[in-house]
Amino acid sequence: MGREELLVLTWDDLFWDVYELARIIEKSGYKADLLVVIARGGWVVGRILSDLLSLKSVAGITIKSYEGINVKKTPKVTQGIDTSLKGKSVLLVDDIVDSGETLETALRYLRTKEISIVKSAVPYVKPKASIKPDYYVKIIDKWVVFPYEYKETLELLNPDSEIAKTIVETAKFNSLS
Repeated sequence: MGREELLVLTWDDLFWDVYELARIIEKSGYKADLLVVIARGGWVVGRILSDLLSLKSVAGITIKSYEGINVKKTPKVTQGIDTSLKGKSVLLVDDIVDSGETLETALRYLRTKEISIVKSAVPYVKPKASIKPDYYVKIIDKWVVFPYEYKETLELLNPDSEIAKTIVETAKFNSLS
């Protein structure tokens, strides 16, 4: 994968894109009772949105896709919400919609909880996604590396690759020391 296929986000990039996402949601007039984040990527985005939208009621769900050799299974909710959501207005949050399968799985799950309405919000969407969220900021056709996954991503790469060098340089630029 070449450098042109990679987008390494800084903390500032992410914050200002989530800030813009909050503005879009506010402008729409949608008021949620509960913010539901999709773990793990949605945690950071959800925390920022919780603050910016003054939405203190937050819950999380975990969705896993199990892969075998050339086999991708349907994503499954592995950790749900135990409390009643009946009649609630929900804002479902993640960091990115890639294929759309995770978002579709989360929406199906939440609709079984007798909610009043659910709207989805992510800062980034891939053009190939099978579903678009209700609210998003950018359509990105690159591999996105979030600032909270630099180390995790580096562990998967050849340390001498151009991608690894780009991540390390971005991390150094953003470090406090």
